[in-house]
Amino acid sequence: MSLLGKYRKESEKEEREAASETRTDTREKETRESVPNKERKSPIVSFSIDANLRECLQAIRKAKAINLSMWVEKKLKIAVFNEFPQIAERFLEST
Repeated sequence: MSLLGKYRKESEKEEREAASETRTDTREKETRESVPNKERKSPIVSFSIDANLRECLQAIRKAKAINLSMWVEKKLKIAVFNEFPQIAERFLEST
C-alpha cells in the first residue's frame, strides 16, 4: 500500500467518525414538551381558503412587502366588528 492510499483511508475514517459525532450531538438535544392549546399564548388558527385567494394574497405580500399574518388578522378583526359588534366588544379591543 502506498503512503497516499494509507492517508486516504485514515482521512475517510476521520470523516466517518466526525459524521457519527455530529449525529450523536443532534440526538442528545433536549426535547420540549408540547404546550396544550388552552395554555398557548397565541393559539393556532387553521382554516382552508380557495387556492386562487391564497395565490392572490401571496402576490400582495410580495408586491407590497407586508406581513401577511398581521394584515389578515387586522382585516379579520374589522370584519368581525362590522358583522358581530356585540360579540366583538366583549372579546376584542377596538382597532
